[in-house]
Amino acid sequence: MGSCGPETDESSDEIHILLTGFGPFRDNPINPSYLIAQSLPAILPPPSKPTSVPLPTIYVHTHPQPIRVAYATVRSTIPSLLFPQSDATTFSPNDSPAYDLILHMGMAPGREYYTLETVAHRDGYEKEDVDRRTMREDRYWREEVGSPEVLEPRWEGWSGDDVWRRWKGGLMDEDVRPSRDAGRYLCDFIFYTGLVEYWRRDPEGDLPVVFLHVPGAAEEADVERGTRVTAGLIRALVENKRAKTKVRRLDIELEYSEM
Repeated sequence: MGSCGPETDESSDEIHILLTGFGPFRDNPINPSYLIAQSLPAILPPPSKPTSVPLPTIYVHTHPQPIRVAYATVRSTIPSLLFPQSDATTFSPNDSPAYDLILHMGMAPGREYYTLETVAHRDGYEKEDVDRRTMREDRYWREEVGSPEVLEPRWEGWSGDDVWRRWKGGLMDEDVRPSRDAGRYLCDFIFYTGLVEYWRRDPEGDLPVVFLHVPGAAEEADVERGTRVTAGLIRALVENKRAKTKVRRLDIELEYSEM
């Protein structure tokens, strides 16, 4: 099983991913997102099919508890998970991230397909959480942080369409889709929370946070299926990230060879 781990060493040929899932909410006593997160191995095995670029060793660090479906919990918990030197209110532009990629997961009741969310929203959280609270009057991100209305994942070479194609290419029998509407509930909220923690430290830097919506079914076969689909997404994300790195390194090598 995945587990929380130490800070990463970017010089080594490995990548560390933080995985989170949510707990129960409303009429959903079991949330498959965390069951799936728990089921991922600590080291992801190589894919059964060749990839376009060699993949590094992928370490999966699953948060040891499901995230409570509450706005206050998300806002107080996520910042220090991503940047252990800080908390929800204090930060420094020099903070070092604990992971290379962040994958938050949540369930979409009644849905039978998986969606890669690519846009997170700052405002519009009017649905009650498990504490019967909303963020309707909240102005923290807008007025104190000054963050934009929407944020999207970002790194050199990032393309949601490219990630989706790689993801789908390894799972031809699964219904996996890209999406630009995470729903303006806790899933959208945790997605934005992760992105804004990177953004506030460097508005022009990488925002290596994505979100996966999984179907609501939680039987053993459903969790096994979700684990396979999630592993495929992780590989697609890493492949997208490394494909650009490979191109950049080749460009540098060609430049020096011509000197």
